Amino acid sequence: MRKSIELSLSEATRYLRVALETENKKLGSTISDAMLGHWLMDGSMGSSFLPDAATSIWPHVAMKFQQMICPSLKHPGRIEEKQGLLDFDWKVKLEGKPEFSCIDLFAGCGGLSLGLEEAGFTPLLFSEINKDAAATYLANRDAAGYFQYADISDLTNKKIKQHLDFWCENGIPEIDLVCGGPPCQGYSGIGHRRSFDLHKKDIPSNHLFKEMVRVIKAVRPRMFLFENVRGLMVSRWTKDGRKGEIFEEVLTTLCSVKGYNVRWQLIYAKDYGVPQNRPRLLIVGVRDDVATLPVAKLDSAGNPVMSAVSDGVLPEGMGMAPDLVSVFGDLVDSNYLGEKVTSSYPNSAKTAFQKEMRTNLDGKIYRKGDAVTEHEYSQHADKIREKFQYMIDHNGEIPEHMRTKKFSQRVLPERWNGGGPNITATSLPEDYVHYCQPRALTVREWARLQTFPDHYVFKGPRTTGGRRRAGDPDKGIWDRDVPKYTQIGNAVPAKLAHQIGSRFIEILKEE
Repeated sequence: MRKSIELSLSEATRYLRVALETENKKLGSTISDAMLGHWLMDGSMGSSFLPDAATSIWPHVAMKFQQMICPSLKHPGRIEEKQGLLDFDWKVKLEGKPEFSCIDLFAGCGGLSLGLEEAGFTPLLFSEINKDAAATYLANRDAAGYFQYADISDLTNKKIKQHLDFWCENGIPEIDLVCGGPPCQGYSGIGHRRSFDLHKKDIPSNHLFKEMVRVIKAVRPRMFLFENVRGLMVSRWTKDGRKGEIFEEVLTTLCSVKGYNVRWQLIYAKDYGVPQNRPRLLIVGVRDDVATLPVAKLDSAGNPVMSAVSDGVLPEGMGMAPDLVSVFGDLVDSNYLGEKVTSSYPNSAKTAFQKEMRTNLDGKIYRKGDAVTEHEYSQHADKIREKFQYMIDHNGEIPEHMRTKKFSQRVLPERWNGGGPNITATSLPEDYVHYCQPRALTVREWARLQTFPDHYVFKGPRTTGGRRRAGDPDKGIWDRDVPKYTQIGNAVPAKLAHQIGSRFIEILKEE
């Protein structure tokens, strides 16, 4: 090819989409720009959610792509299995250089990325194995996350080097942050309610932190962030194991990355303006040349003790978690029994939190009567609605004849008492009853608990059965459904991520 050919990444992905749609129009219309960017780098249809049979059309797509960007090339060569399109004699470039870059691993529906973006980071690559969560991540981003991986194991060290070389050629000599929260169902006391006869060491996802450490070692970012549930701190690899042995291994493995100062902290989201208690374990690594930290206090194993906030690596809490009437009181629709869905805002925004959630990407606040999404109601049976109303009227008490041995619902308080929020949003919408209407929360209300703004859209089914959400490890079935409620429940609250990202940027600017 002629050496003079140079395309922006968006142009290259547009040409590749056209080439793909000439082979399979339906398939081409469903593929994201992030996946097309990945294919440009990878030279194949691998690392996607496509059936294996789809990869057979790649050589034809690649030839059409070459003919489009260089029409004078009459006989373009076939793309070999291990050869990327970027290996050919033409260049692709990014449209602009982000001030702060990040890679988000196990990204889910994008709560962590969203908060980091609001703070000033730009995701250049993300990984997420569930197709619905990945679809949500992509649906809310036009330019971020140009490279997408489903399984983190597909992000090999060789491919990492390809990406680093590409970014360096485009004025990004290093990545500022690698972050991620490996799947936590095996550690969470709330999210792992089913009793499976398994040791935690036998659950594959419980070892994915090692893949994250591998990526950190290969990328050498200026900072890294590991995020997970509080349950990790007390979990055992086996039933007879030592309490906290998993956390000790995770922390030791992260501390083994040479050239980084590591700090950790158990924080509570309610201390950062999030309307939940939601304890989260955060482990932060700062590269030696980025910042000088106070001398760490070490435990008997030689690992740092909890000090990330006091050592200035994580922000101090801001407090002031809003009451629930201030969180979604504007969404209360008196006609909820008459309609399955409330499609427009029934009230004006009254509180600062409501106005923040109703601010769209153009900076305008949605008004009463404007369209609102994801405000669909669960269709409870009459006896369930009767139970919920009794609970609302009797301070959360469940009628004796309606009590069961399974996990019981709680009525959400209209206002917090004393110490603030005492709840944590999970993957189960039926866990909580609305504070003034006998029903479970809608997806939009659930999203507000996690501080997702109302313009954030969610993809996939609204909810699914409990067994499909849990998989069946006893039978070796590890795949789980991740419907909208679960995507939200698994996410990092965006407001918390924003404050963490802002503190990280302060550290990076101080270098």
